[in-house]
Amino acid sequence: MPVGGAEDFALGVYPHLPPEVDAQFVCLRRLDVLGKEALAKGLPVDLLPFFTGKRINPIAVWRFSRWLINEGITVLHTQTHHAHVFGCAAALLAGVPVVLHQQKTLGKLSWRKEVLFSWCLRRSKKIITLSERTRLDIAQRFRIEPSRIAVVPNAIDEETFRPVEDKRAVRRDLGLSEEGFLFGTVASLHEVKNHRAILEALVSVNGASAVFIGDGVERANLERVAIEKGLADRVLFVGRQRPVAPWFQALDAFTLPSVWEGQPLALLQAVSCGLPILVSRIEGNTAVVGEHHPGLFDPDDNSALAVLMKFVMTDPARFLATGAQVPTCREAALRLKKIYSEAR
Repeated sequence: MPVGGAEDFALGVYPHLPPEVDAQFVCLRRLDVLGKEALAKGLPVDLLPFFTGKRINPIAVWRFSRWLINEGITVLHTQTHHAHVFGCAAALLAGVPVVLHQQKTLGKLSWRKEVLFSWCLRRSKKIITLSERTRLDIAQRFRIEPSRIAVVPNAIDEETFRPVEDKRAVRRDLGLSEEGFLFGTVASLHEVKNHRAILEALVSVNGASAVFIGDGVERANLERVAIEKGLADRVLFVGRQRPVAPWFQALDAFTLPSVWEGQPLALLQAVSCGLPILVSRIEGNTAVVGEHHPGLFDPDDNSALAVLMKFVMTDPARFLATGAQVPTCREAALRLKKIYSEAR
C-alpha cells in the first residue's frame, strides 16, 4: 500500500462503511507507507507476501486461495493490475466472487496485459470504474455487459480536506515561507505527471514559488532542471507527506499538468480545500472541473500555463472550481455496500 490514489481511496472509505460490511485490507507484497500507517491506526491489515514478483506463481495463488477460505471472505475487492490477476486466480480456486476496481482510465495495454485483464473482467462478478467514459470503454472493448459495471468516483473526506482561514499559520507549522504566492502540486514524481511544465512556466512568473509534494523516479531530474532554470530558491521538493491535508491548505493555488490521469484524487482534495485550480485539459481533470473551467491548458503548452499562473495571482477567485462535484467517502461507502451485496 504505497502512497497513491487507490490506497487513499480505500483508507478514506473504510471508516464510513456500514456495520454489516466487515472489511479487511490485504497487502500481497509489503505494507509500504500507507499499510504501515493503517496498521498503526489499528485497522485490520494483513500482510501476505506471497507475490514478491510480477510473475504468476501457482503456489502463491493456492496459498492465497486457502487464506480466503480460512478467513471466511465472501467478496474479494481488487485494485491495480497485479492484484486483479493474483486475486481473480485465487478467488476462482476458493469459490469467492470478485469485485474488480479499475482505478484508471483505460489506456493501451501490452498484448499480455490485454489478455490477462480480459480474463479478470470476465471472471469478476462486478466491475467498478471511476467514470462513465471508462465504463463504456470497458463494455465496448471487452464486450462486457454494461449492467455488470458500476461507476464509483474517487472520493474525499470533507471533514479533513476543507478550506482554512489562516494559510500563514499553516505554512508556519510546515516550515514554509509565509510570504509570496505559493503554487503546489501533489502527485508521484513520474514523467506522466508532467511536473517539468510547472518549472518551465514558473521561470516567467515573478513573485511566486512552488512546492512539489510527492516522490518518484523523476525527482533527481526535476531538481536538476530547477537549478538549471535558476529556480533553486523558489522551488521546494518535500517528498511524500502524511498527513497531506495541511499541505493543500498551505497553497494559494493547485496545479496538475499531467498528460494522463484516471480521476486524480489530489484534484478532488484541492477542490475540497477551496483552492484555485490550474490543470491540464485531459479527460480525468475535466471530469472534475468541467470542460469550461478557466484554469484549463494543454499539457504541452507551457506558455499557456505561465499566463494562467500570472492571472490566478491577480484574480484567484476566478479559478475556483465552484461547480465541481466532489464525491464524499460516505457516499462511496454506500455504493460499495450495494455492489458487494450484488456480487454475493
